[in-house]
Amino acid sequence: MHLRLTALLSLMAALGGGAWAQEEIRPRETLYTDRTDDAVEGALRWLAERQNRTGDAKGSWNATLGFKINDGYRPDPVHQPPGGLPHLGVTALAGMAFLAGGHLPGEGPYGVVVKDALDFVLSSVHEDGYITRNGSRMYSHAFSLLFLAEMYGMTGNPILRERLDRAVEFTYNSQNALGGWRYAPGAQDADMSITVCQVVALREARNIGIKVPKIHIDKALEYVMNSAVTRPNERGAFLYQHKDVPFNRNSFALTAAGLTTIYQAGLYSDADVHRFCMQNGITKIPKISDCLLYLERTYDAVLQEFDDHYFYFYGNYYAAQAMYTRGGETWRAWYSMVRDHLLERAYTTAGGPRGSETSWRARHVGDAFSTSVAAIILQVPKHYLPIFQR
Repeated sequence: MHLRLTALLSLMAALGGGAWAQEEIRPRETLYTDRTDDAVEGALRWLAERQNRTGDAKGSWNATLGFKINDGYRPDPVHQPPGGLPHLGVTALAGMAFLAGGHLPGEGPYGVVVKDALDFVLSSVHEDGYITRNGSRMYSHAFSLLFLAEMYGMTGNPILRERLDRAVEFTYNSQNALGGWRYAPGAQDADMSITVCQVVALREARNIGIKVPKIHIDKALEYVMNSAVTRPNERGAFLYQHKDVPFNRNSFALTAAGLTTIYQAGLYSDADVHRFCMQNGITKIPKISDCLLYLERTYDAVLQEFDDHYFYFYGNYYAAQAMYTRGGETWRAWYSMVRDHLLERAYTTAGGPRGSETSWRARHVGDAFSTSVAAIILQVPKHYLPIFQR
């Protein structure tokens, strides 16, 4: 962990909750370096070369579909080839990697790539609003909804609106009594990881003018607060599930997800969180300052898994959103650290007819996932994606 970031987080915590309001974001030039740009352009070339170009899979990227760490929902080796299947969620993330660089459908060098990705996702929106393909579930639904919302926010394409309205309504109607979401729509239990995906997608939909009743965001926020860890040695963390279940845990990724949900719900300081909890009778009251310190002290552990595990990419996908919302020197120090770690661990090929390609590895899901997420994180300072605009 960079000493600058450690010292900064510790100082801000000592100053108290009021110090954790959003800070000013400075221009991107000192963050988005030439080396970063080279890696991003290489990543987009790598993704473009691996997009499916024919048949029902046209516009998609393949990845392992169905992996779940704690039960039997795993890839079927008989029906799923080694390279995986056209993966809806990964396709949405890959599409967002291009949007993050300002690439729009039908325009510029990647116009066809982005258009085909959009067409694949749109063709996966069912009549009831569920976005699913090849048996994908609520993770992919949320990433696809976010991709469509980002696309609508950047292009204003009226064709997207009707599909978005259906998908948004399906999302909040799938929320359960706990206030969260799970792998299957309408499941009776919930977890932090899937819940944050839905909240980010709903918040972006709301930002672009689609009706999302506030009660659904508040219910999700209650679920997150009830998942907070209050034990002194783990303060600031969030649990995978807030009930007593086997394999329940807290982690860097889950805490990044919980903090992102808090920010997406419009709570930007410890005082905001405390007020919400008091108004809703919630006894577990997390502190944003503790959450940021927890992310700082657990980052190195997840970095050690970098070479082959998707947890690093998933966790930092949400940490990027949380730290960006936090803003100021905290964001700059965090981004500089993660940027350098990503660049150090990138796989870059020699330059070919279209230039060199850059990718990142991820066990279980596949390299299209990790490369897409890395490209999204690295391009945050460009401010193209609506979720990274102020």
